[in-house]
Amino acid sequence: MSVTLTLSDVDPGGTQIYAFGTVQLSGNYPTGGDTVDWTQLIRQIGVRGDSVESSMADPAYGPVQGSFTVQGGTPNQYQMQQGAAANTWKMRGYTTGSAGGEFTGGSAYPTSATTDVITFSAQFRKLT
Repeated sequence: MSVTLTLSDVDPGGTQIYAFGTVQLSGNYPTGGDTVDWTQLIRQIGVRGDSVESSMADPAYGPVQGSFTVQGGTPNQYQMQQGAAANTWKMRGYTTGSAGGEFTGGSAYPTSATTDVITFSAQFRKLT
């Protein structure tokens, strides 16, 4: 049960901060989705993290927009669900084969998911 975000690029923009990176899945998929902790990005951004950190101090200022995308490979789909805080968002995974259902809760992630090349983009309000 782990969604690990790895930052690859940050665009500090004028009023928004745009963060881009990759997603790695491991362990078991929890029923209802796996937790996404956006505060992982603060440690990776370093000096530029001041604006993102202050944006995530209030749950209303978690990502204002974000998405997961699969780069080739399987037809799996991933959706974000807003949490009450920046460290309690959920990622829900779905197969798009004939069943097209959500990954099985409590079971290991399907091999197709752990080998997917998943990227993310997220947009944060700039508060400082």
